[in-house]
Amino acid sequence: MAVYGISTTLLTLGIVASAFMQHEFYYTACVQLAQSGAAMMILANMGLLLTILLGKLLVRLFFGQLRAIEEERLYEQGWLAVTETCLALAVLRDEFDAAALTLFVFLLFCKVFHWMLEFRVGFMEQQTRLPALFIARVVILSLLLAFVDGLMLAYAVSTTQQYGATMMIVFGFEYALLLVRFVVISAKFVLNAIEIIRDGEWDEKVAYVFYIDLFDDLSKLVVYLSFFFALTAFYGLPIHILRELYITVRSFINRCGDWIRYRKAMRNMHVRYPAVSQVELDAMSDTTCIICREEMTGPSQEQVDTWNHARRAGLTLTIPGDTPKRLPCSHVFHFNCLRSWLERQQSCPTCRQSGLHTSIALSLASDYLLF
Repeated sequence: MAVYGISTTLLTLGIVASAFMQHEFYYTACVQLAQSGAAMMILANMGLLLTILLGKLLVRLFFGQLRAIEEERLYEQGWLAVTETCLALAVLRDEFDAAALTLFVFLLFCKVFHWMLEFRVGFMEQQTRLPALFIARVVILSLLLAFVDGLMLAYAVSTTQQYGATMMIVFGFEYALLLVRFVVISAKFVLNAIEIIRDGEWDEKVAYVFYIDLFDDLSKLVVYLSFFFALTAFYGLPIHILRELYITVRSFINRCGDWIRYRKAMRNMHVRYPAVSQVELDAMSDTTCIICREEMTGPSQEQVDTWNHARRAGLTLTIPGDTPKRLPCSHVFHFNCLRSWLERQQSCPTCRQSGLHTSIALSLASDYLLF
């Protein structure tokens, strides 16, 4: 990077100095630079270098030191985005020029900060407090990204209305997708902040996250399908979005399936995964929940019988989060601990028995939120 920066800077200074030494006036010097292919290539490299330096400065300002996992994920998504950009340029080759290249670089620049914001908001799940600096950085960056996304989307729409179908259709849909991503990230930031303020005791969060992800997939599916048909009509098959379109369709279908299973699981959750009474716990050799490493205490047998009777009668009751629950493999865990575990893995924490579907994790939330 240092060699690239130094060489690009020296070459830029060299061609600019040469142009002004050959021409007395500023305008004629600029004309010479603009008409020289080599000079334009060097100036484009200088612009790219300045963009990278500005990006590094803004990353340091809003995110501080990046973690190793963040850098790795950033490079992975960056290469995918560059590949998709090259494919998009192939589709739009008839309209490709310096302005188009600049717009694509700026789009990638904006995507990087959306990715980084998403990484940091996701990292909030591992935090126990909310530093004021972190909140200020997230809020300021979110406002800037929302402003830029909205401004570029409005510009793309205005240009399309004025000049008809042009390459700005591509940028309009891309910034629409970034706006969807921004809304989802902001919603998850609010949820994570509420959970931290409540010291991690917000059991309804899993249901809200599920609905946010469902909204995310549905919104992206609508945008991608509109994007696909619009580009197909004006430019031919848009091969650069086929991968994302396939992933979005598959994710949305899976979430709809989870939604159906979730609704079914709401009606028989306590029949399939019953609460464990204190009498049953006393008969066990080990009453430690291996997820949280705390001793489990169960309700009385009379309370368990009351819950079972109410469930059979179709009544809705609120079950305490520390109630022990038994899986089909007979292992017992705290209700909240099991719910948190199954949000990430669909297997028993003790014996790793598979077959525990994602809908179990969702149905665990149904004891708190019955939609």
